[in-house]
Amino acid sequence: MIGQEFRNALRMGNPLYGTLLTSTSPKSFDVVLSLHLDFVFLCAEHVSYNPETLSWMCRAFKAADINPVVRILEPSPYLATQALDAGAGAILVPYVEDVEEVLALVGAVKYRPLKGKKLARILHGEEKPTEELSQYLQKHNQNNSLLLNIESESAVKNLANFAQILSLDGPGVDGFVIGPHDLSTSYNMPEDYRSADFMNLTIALIQQAKSLGIAVGGHTGYRGSLDLQKDWVKAGANIILHCSDMLLFADKLQSDLNELRKIQGAEQITQMNSESI
Repeated sequence: MIGQEFRNALRMGNPLYGTLLTSTSPKSFDVVLSLHLDFVFLCAEHVSYNPETLSWMCRAFKAADINPVVRILEPSPYLATQALDAGAGAILVPYVEDVEEVLALVGAVKYRPLKGKKLARILHGEEKPTEELSQYLQKHNQNNSLLLNIESESAVKNLANFAQILSLDGPGVDGFVIGPHDLSTSYNMPEDYRSADFMNLTIALIQQAKSLGIAVGGHTGYRGSLDLQKDWVKAGANIILHCSDMLLFADKLQSDLNELRKIQGAEQITQMNSESI
């Protein structure tokens, strides 16, 4: 599910399933195809992909009808267009906090190749594009989706304002993705993901996004995170971005090896490193 079909699924609130890929091994491509995912998450904020490799991964997954969602390094319209040029089907922007930076990102993802002063005038309602230009921009960007990480108090407070930003053919923002690590830290409860306060915060966020008609979910980027993802799904999340290849590998391998250790009477390994992506 790529391009406009992916964006339409977001807007209709359909469930979309994906995971973070940190491995660039060609073999991982075959494994992912067998899982029937809707999208793959490629995080250029925290994972060191070679730019050429990242572009090949985007194009390979798009050819297999799996949408590549690329998280850029920072809320930069220039990095957003660079990722789209590399082959991204959707842009995920980390740590957005105010309307102006989101407006610029909508311009980058939904109005390219317009830029500069003309784009700024259009985004701020000071100039209206001609019908010919409007149709061109819609067609040129019809396969691009924009997702925002919600990771701070400012972002939570501005959620409704972000949802009100429009593009030429509907919402400028196609979905919100909770970043639990940064969000919990911003609210002075670092990594306390299972606390009542954090659950109330994130469930309220999911419900608010749904009331605004915007797709929403979260990335459970740490080990042993299935219960949190399940609670978000029960609350109505439809962007199901679960964990990552390496962390799921670690969970499963530790579980399997502990079963083997139990047979031999060996000590069980229960330690999990505090790691979040």
